[in-house]
Amino acid sequence: MTPMRTDVALLQAPTKGHVQSQKGSVLVEFALILPMFLLLLFGVISFSVALYDKTVLTIATREGARAGVKYVAGRTNATIASSAAAATLQVCQNNMISFGSGMSCNVPTPTIQGNILTVTANVNYTGLFIFTDLLISAQTSMKLE
Repeated sequence: MTPMRTDVALLQAPTKGHVQSQKGSVLVEFALILPMFLLLLFGVISFSVALYDKTVLTIATREGARAGVKYVAGRTNATIASSAAAATLQVCQNNMISFGSGMSCNVPTPTIQGNILTVTANVNYTGLFIFTDLLISAQTSMKLE
């Protein structure tokens, strides 16, 4: 009987019985990792859409403020505020992404203090399972021309 060298024994391929006993372990590991992976994936998607909606809300308030501050002869503060609110609401409705029907843009009446027009908008973001009922808001102030 010849003694087996330990360094050669470690380099040999596993025997057939050892391979068959390991077959189900990959499935078990996959079953344990899949929920965490899906949670991470849906979290990234939800956060990305919330960030996109925040950007759309900021752009909408800028568009509304710009529509309100443009010079048109004979405009009153009420017409300036209504045109700013209408422009903000239009951009919000056309570009927001939602995962449900309950998400709508809220544009309070823009305020005019001196020669500064301030437009504010907010929305209750409803995400995919993770970020639910998150209040996103934006505000823009511009000088009246």
